[in-house]
Parts: sequence; structure tokens; C-alpha cells
Amino acid sequence: MSTYERRNFVRISANFVVSYYVYPGHINRTDMTLTRNISLGGICFTTDKHFAPGTILHITLRLPKVKKLIEALGEVMYVKQEINKKLLFDIGIKFVQAEEEDLYLIEKIIAACANSNNRVNIAAKIKKHEDEKD
Repeated sequence: MSTYERRNFVRISANFVVSYYVYPGHINRTDMTLTRNISLGGICFTTDKHFAPGTILHITLRLPKVKKLIEALGEVMYVKQEINKKLLFDIGIKFVQAEEEDLYLIEKIIAACANSNNRVNIAAKIKKHEDEKD
């Protein structure tokens, strides 16, 4: 199955500030970086930390034009070493717990930012829905 077919949400390229720490605890070991992309289902960011798949992270997102900090728990789904950069990793996170209001805010930001220039992937079911409209 291709990546395209596995996606369930619109994913956009976006650089939002994200801070994270290993959950539970470790709040005193919070790191900060920028997202590479985001969807309603999760985020990807680059870090110098290597996390094993299955690790749970506490995520705090700062979204543009949103005063509220978005908080969620996310599970590390994949870790990819950056090509030619031995100490940098792309970390794919799946949201596993988040407040409904926070997900709503993420959805609104994605909708506002989404266009043909920054979409990464669209789920097959969304494409099917669009095809049914035509």
C-alpha cells in the first residue's frame, strides 16, 4: 500500500513551533523545534533526538493567530535519519489523545493554509469524496 493510500487526512507542509517531551514525566527535558508538516492525525518534525517507534510524547503546538496552546499526546510512528545529517531525525507522530477543541483548531489552520503548493498528501477517501462532487 502506498503512502498516499494510507493517509486519512489532508497533510500540509508547515513550520509551526512545537515543544515536546517523553510522556509521562520528563517535563524538565522539554525540547523545541518546528514542524515539517501537519495533519489532523499527526505531525512530523526534525530533531536531534532519536525516539523508538511506540514512544509517547507530550506535544505542545503554537499555531499562528491562535492564542491557545494546542496540547496532545502522540505516538512515534516512524524515525527517519536525515540524509547526509547523521544527528538529525524526522519523527512522525500520530496523535493518540487530544482535546476536541484543539483538534478543531488544527483543522481550521490546515484548511486556511491548504493549497496546491503546500499539500503533502490527501487521503484516498477525500479524493473519492471530491470525485463524487463532480
